[in-house]
Amino acid sequence: MVTSPRHVAVRPQSSLRVLRIFHSAVVEAWRARDRELINLGIDETLVTAREWNEGGAIVSFDAGTDQFAHAVRTYGTRPNLFLYDPWQLWTFFGRHSFDLLDFHEEPCSLAMGELLVLRMLRARRVPFVVYSAQNIEKRYPPPFRWFERWCLREAAGAYPCNEAAGAILRKKGLRGLIVTLPLGLDPADFAPAQRDEPTLGRLHIGYVGRLETHKGVDVLLDAIALAGNVTAEIAGDGPADGRLKQRAHSLGLDDRVAFVGYMPQSDLPEFYRRLDAVVVPSIPVPGWDEQFCRVAVEAMSSGVPVIASATGALPEVVGPGGLLVPPGDPQALAQALQTLSSQNEIWASLRSAALQSVARFFWSTVAKQQGILYQAVSSDWKLDL
Repeated sequence: MVTSPRHVAVRPQSSLRVLRIFHSAVVEAWRARDRELINLGIDETLVTAREWNEGGAIVSFDAGTDQFAHAVRTYGTRPNLFLYDPWQLWTFFGRHSFDLLDFHEEPCSLAMGELLVLRMLRARRVPFVVYSAQNIEKRYPPPFRWFERWCLREAAGAYPCNEAAGAILRKKGLRGLIVTLPLGLDPADFAPAQRDEPTLGRLHIGYVGRLETHKGVDVLLDAIALAGNVTAEIAGDGPADGRLKQRAHSLGLDDRVAFVGYMPQSDLPEFYRRLDAVVVPSIPVPGWDEQFCRVAVEAMSSGVPVIASATGALPEVVGPGGLLVPPGDPQALAQALQTLSSQNEIWASLRSAALQSVARFFWSTVAKQQGILYQAVSSDWKLDL
């Protein structure tokens, strides 16, 4: 059974010592969850990558004021096919007597196999929880299948970012607790602007993400060509960049579509606030479907309605804050664009719904639910029900 406790205050009785390992915490913004966990009274040590490719650009670790965060070398560049420097991790495993281990890696990954070996050697009796986003059931070849089986057999709990991933973990043998936790944001970073409704008959939209075929940007370009008075900014980089620019040119969109390249996280809040809508036109392909979508959450928190493909986790993420269209259907997407450009009352209603529903994604909310999971697998925290 997938559990998702709510409205419970967490009160630390003693300091819970947690070793948390998460390669994407190299991005300062992705450490907001950890800062909130520490605010709850958790004594956390965070280990991350020294550098990682996030959104098409190499990000180097900068601890800033996060004294709890530490970077180690990694070998490999793909999330499921990399390893941490084992000697550096060995030191962290032995540095303190931790009460809980948090492995924010997929159960089938090489890194998970490495972490399980290190736990067996250095912290065998310490419970651990794991993360997963994998929302398509897959049978992995050895040794990845072995890592997954080992992980799910021994994990005390898991915090998948979508409901399908949690159901798959349970089906594959996870016996621990499951709390579905969305990826979050800081509402102070993605705050809405005071603004009027879009000019009737016109719509300025945006896309943020990798430029790859399965992200559906070619479908978006076709929809813009069909929709009329729609302009767009495409933020991102990837292997399809040249092909998409040529497609836009062939559709006569040179004066309506701007490719602005990779956009760092710090520039995204202002980017969202100048848009009327954000489009997430993802297309499911064999072996992949949208597992979450930070962009949709960031846009909604910025007061920007979302138009997204009805696939993967997008419907549960977007909720009432946007419109859903069939994936890979430029005509349906063009119709949704025309609806927002011609009916300001719908745009205003979606903006209001987005702002009202987005609190579930605030890092403070996510961290509190993660704290509940922690206390459920450790005796060091109590709940004030």
